[in-house]
Amino acid sequence: MHWAEKIAEELIARKPNKDVYVCAAGISPSGSVHIGNFRDVATSFYVCKALEKMGKKAKLLFSWDEFDRLRKAPSNIVKICPDFEKYIGMPYAYIPDPYGVYSTYAEYNEKEFENSLKELGISADYRYQAKEYTSGRYADGIIFALKKRKEIYDILMSYKTQDATEDDRDNYYPLNVYCDCEMKDFTEVLSVSDDCEEITFRCKKCGQTKTVKIREYNLIKLVWKVDWPMRWGVEGVDFEPGGIDHAASSGSYVVASDIAKNVLGVEPPLFQGYGWLSIAGLGDMHSSTGNNITPATLLKVYEPDMIRWLFAKYEPKAPFAFNFDDTIIRHYSEFDKGLEAVKNGTSDEFNQTVYEFSLIDGDKTKSKVPFGVLASIATVVDFKPDAVKALLGKIGIEFDKADESRLARVKNWITNHQPSKMYKLLENKNQEFYDACDEEEKLAVKNLYEYVKNTEGFTDKDIQSYLYTIINDVNLTKKENMARQQKFFKVFYNLLIGSDQGPRLYLFLAAVDKNEYLKLLEF
Repeated sequence: MHWAEKIAEELIARKPNKDVYVCAAGISPSGSVHIGNFRDVATSFYVCKALEKMGKKAKLLFSWDEFDRLRKAPSNIVKICPDFEKYIGMPYAYIPDPYGVYSTYAEYNEKEFENSLKELGISADYRYQAKEYTSGRYADGIIFALKKRKEIYDILMSYKTQDATEDDRDNYYPLNVYCDCEMKDFTEVLSVSDDCEEITFRCKKCGQTKTVKIREYNLIKLVWKVDWPMRWGVEGVDFEPGGIDHAASSGSYVVASDIAKNVLGVEPPLFQGYGWLSIAGLGDMHSSTGNNITPATLLKVYEPDMIRWLFAKYEPKAPFAFNFDDTIIRHYSEFDKGLEAVKNGTSDEFNQTVYEFSLIDGDKTKSKVPFGVLASIATVVDFKPDAVKALLGKIGIEFDKADESRLARVKNWITNHQPSKMYKLLENKNQEFYDACDEEEKLAVKNLYEYVKNTEGFTDKDIQSYLYTIINDVNLTKKENMARQQKFFKVFYNLLIGSDQGPRLYLFLAAVDKNEYLKLLEF
């Protein structure tokens, strides 16, 4: 059984007769949303899919926490807007878009991510928290939290080690207040009316002390660990994932659940912690620093179905990495192989469900040209589809319109991330390298030249078999012969493309017109 189906079963067991199950996700648009945050959405998305598979109605609720304050200026934004720090303390939804594309910084980051979700075939019921708060929708929740502020304080302090004084308890207000002078939260709440309908606060920026009615002054936000459970109740949330740190003994989910149950009278949703993702060579991803890889970046090299597949096949707690090295070829190969197993009925139940949840259009009919094959030959013809089709046709591989999107991703991968794989035949013989070869290596070059010159219509399998014939030694072990293969392939690559490494040699030699490279092997 798929992990999402197990969660769905637990949700149904909790509330067997609920009309629509609400699976939530939420992100703060502090910067371009990185692919790690996508796990928040993906986890709830797959639980929705599992519920629907079981005949239930489900809704993916996505909250943009755009009413949060800017805590630090992302380094990538400072490069284009050096004075961006002046907005610290202001809600994301009130900061101008430094790119000049949308009206606010929040909207720029939101639309960037939402457009990627569309490409990934994911739709959601969006909540924009600046709009929700300023509309007055949460006024009752704010007032109720003020009435219960001392109980909330006691719960919060029960998870901390420091001592609390009675004065601290009396002066605790679970609010962040933005002053309308600069729309920043450098404020201090001084008091609250007996009915909790009004608060008095002082702004450290303008120096004014103001008394405002909560139902009229809508620049007030509950602190995170109160805001979260309040919204669970308002939206009727049944399931919400979060980073594994949230589920720690004093993590946000644990504390928020305590407040939900014992103060707000709200049943906490089922929670699923998820592990972190990484990008090889990048380190930890953080939207607020600009150190991240977005879904849009990945979609330039990974097909949408494949991104969905990776998130579907790994259980939420399992960490995994996206890679821009040869790992991507392995990912594509595994995806294609698994899809083939689903098509021919040899896949197990878990993987059948993984592909059921991953394929956006449900198309399982045509096998695409392997990513690694395209990477091996496409650079030779500058990634031109018609030329690629002609090359592949020589080795019996069909290439059509459906393969062009994969070819485009191969081009993006090599051009932007692996320029060393931009294989081009040398214009002239590499005489200097050849002269440094030993006699055995020179003999192998001669044999390869004679075979290619005198053999018409050889296939990739023909040339692969011949290469191993002239390289392998029957008196050596498999490991020793593998070392020989690496040694001789290095020779061939240097003579053909001037590099120690190269494409799949047998595919390359069979696909490319031999008249274009024979001169490079003739000594």
